Amino acid sequence: MFEESSLLMNSIPLLLQGTLTTLQIAFASIALSFCGGVVIGVLNCCKMGNSFSKSILNSFVWIIRGTPLFVQVLIVYYALPEAIGISFSPFTAGVIALGINSMAYISEIVRGGINAIPEGQWEAAYVIGLSPWKTLKGIILPQMLRMSLPSLINELTSLIKETSILMVIGVAELTKVSKDIVARELDPITIYLAAAALYLIMTASVSLFAQLTQKRWY
Repeated sequence: MFEESSLLMNSIPLLLQGTLTTLQIAFASIALSFCGGVVIGVLNCCKMGNSFSKSILNSFVWIIRGTPLFVQVLIVYYALPEAIGISFSPFTAGVIALGINSMAYISEIVRGGINAIPEGQWEAAYVIGLSPWKTLKGIILPQMLRMSLPSLINELTSLIKETSILMVIGVAELTKVSKDIVARELDPITIYLAAAALYLIMTASVSLFAQLTQKRWY
């Protein structure tokens, strides 16, 4: 028991550094995916865009959601640099891959949220002279964000857990750091349980923040 406690105390700084990297990747990825997902979701909703753009966007969403994240990470890190002639660091490649993957899911959340807004609100905005884009910006999107907040937070918590897959390209996130410590110290139970606890703290904190935000909105 003493040896396990000593190992844990000595490993905490490394585990916390891995936790920080995990959070940096998750929030950078969610920022990328949210910006792109909102644009795709808006252009793909029933009131905006055209049939040609919607077919392209639907194909993008279909491909991303239909292929494994693991394969997407490998493509971004190994294949994409050969195709465009620009290499990415493991951290950057991880953010891009997770961001693009999450973008497809967030776009569907946004599209569904916009389509759930009653038709009468669009018509009322048109009656008072608002253009479709002004209606979207001032009336529809704020309501969509409030309605879709639980789904968006769920996507963020999923993204935090999915960062663990980036260990395959050498990103020093929490799972990679934990694996390296276990390989050196040969005590998987202590280290992996500590890593699981840190993941739980991160996801629980995000969920708690979402609950507090929802209470303020309603």
